[in-house]
Amino acid sequence: MRKFAGTMDDSATGVDTVRQWTPRFEGWNLAPMAGVPIVGLMFVGRFNTITDTWRDSAGILTEVLRTDSGKVSKAADNYVAAQRASTIK
Repeated sequence: MRKFAGTMDDSATGVDTVRQWTPRFEGWNLAPMAGVPIVGLMFVGRFNTITDTWRDSAGILTEVLRTDSGKVSKAADNYVAAQRASTIK
């Protein structure tokens, strides 16, 4: 169970890393698109909307994974304590 909790925590770290590195088009990185027609700029708006949605979702997923990994780890501690307290072998 502890290994699974560790995997959940590692997954949270991975999701958070991807969330932070998700690209978003801003004014400074649109310079190469100066010759792109208005339709291309509409695509940029949609891309940024998708990026924002992904970042929000990834933030929620990261929080859930971290919280639940703590719960799973605590459950493992409880099982170990119950095993030690048990007189049944």
